[in-house]
Amino acid sequence: MLSSTAPAEFTGLVAHVTYQLAGFDRINFVSDIAAVIPQDGSCTIRALNFEADGIKANGLLTIQMWEESRTKGLLIQRLQSVGGMVSVREI
Repeated sequence: MLSSTAPAEFTGLVAHVTYQLAGFDRINFVSDIAAVIPQDGSCTIRALNFEADGIKANGLLTIQMWEESRTKGLLIQRLQSVGGMVSVREI
């Protein structure tokens, strides 16, 4: 979903991007995922949903970000750096 509701100082598009995440279930796994989301105003967590069974954790993360940030792919790199992360896929 794209929107043009941007502050006056930025005329780019805002994207709502959903990532499918899979990793090994461990203490603070979801907290560590949330911690790698930039806190500089370029990204906002819109939804975070996980299921875990003691071995694996699967979930969806929806982020609102500037379209320009999305094309750089930096968030995927940050998500992949989380300990225990197995896969990150934009859907």
